[in-house]
Amino acid sequence: MTKEEYYNKKAKLAYELYTMGKPFRKVYAAVKKDEKYLVLKNDKGNYKYSLAGGGIDPSEDSVTAIKREILEELNVNVKVVKSLGMMHYVNTWNYEGQNFDVQYEVEIFLTEFISFAHGKHFGLEGEFDENFSIVEISKEEMLSSVYEFTKGGIELK
Repeated sequence: MTKEEYYNKKAKLAYELYTMGKPFRKVYAAVKKDEKYLVLKNDKGNYKYSLAGGGIDPSEDSVTAIKREILEELNVNVKVVKSLGMMHYVNTWNYEGQNFDVQYEVEIFLTEFISFAHGKHFGLEGEFDENFSIVEISKEEMLSSVYEFTKGGIELK
């Protein structure tokens, strides 16, 4: 799937949720591996690091969704330790020439690395371009560099 096709698919979903008055529900996770945390590093974005995660499918609960998203994005199996809390924000989308604001509900989880899913390497499943990589950072670096902790009001306890 090209970047444009991926964006259009997400924009269509955002528009459908907007017209139904429903929030865009997402999940993200702080993935603890030993004494470090696995995050996505973005060499071109506004924020250097971000948590792995994504949208909740209609048939999923948030725990099932975060396990699936971590598997897809990082190629790892995780144990969900606990919810760290919820974030709410608004994002503007454009679909078929119309701009609209979508409400987001995002649950942040603390998870622990169990094992690699396929092989013994981290991996991304095509959702990201060459500007993204998976890195391990310290708790201190995560708390000072990841949006959910610096500005999103989420605490890692």
